[in-house]
Amino acid sequence: MKTTKVNHNEIVKAIKAELKTREAKDLQDYKNWKENGGVDYRTYHCDMENLFAIKRLKAELEFHEIMMQEKKYATEWLWSDAHAYEIIEEKSEKAITVRRMKATIKPEAQKALHDSFIIGGFCGHFDNSLQEWNFESDESNPIITIRKHNDGLWYANGSHFSIMKEPYERYDYNF
Repeated sequence: MKTTKVNHNEIVKAIKAELKTREAKDLQDYKNWKENGGVDYRTYHCDMENLFAIKRLKAELEFHEIMMQEKKYATEWLWSDAHAYEIIEEKSEKAITVRRMKATIKPEAQKALHDSFIIGGFCGHFDNSLQEWNFESDESNPIITIRKHNDGLWYANGSHFSIMKEPYERYDYNF
């Protein structure tokens, strides 16, 4: 895996400092609200911009901490399925190359899934939460570039991706 030009350590330090400041402000708002009897909800959470910034900073912090790991993954989210990808190279903060992994359902999970079938609906229902997968790199798969958009999400070819600590695969057996 190629090294990246992005200094995640410095970015993590900066995010943690800003997060600490914003969380301290939120805590002070909460204390003021409690001191006023906790009646007027607008006294607390009146600074929605600060709350949204905290949420955004936590997501950014998680992303940069994952990118500091040796192995990192991406998940392509389809309607009710998900496919595991390995991250090959980080080109910039907003562009990453990925390759789909070979995912094979574990035999014991396949049996448990088969045994979970319940009659009902159009035909029946499988308990998809029983899925467990084995993952392998598959160099025969093409490498694609996913890009981070202004909404903070990763996209390629019309699909949405998430950056993950572990590979994740899901097949919806109910369709």
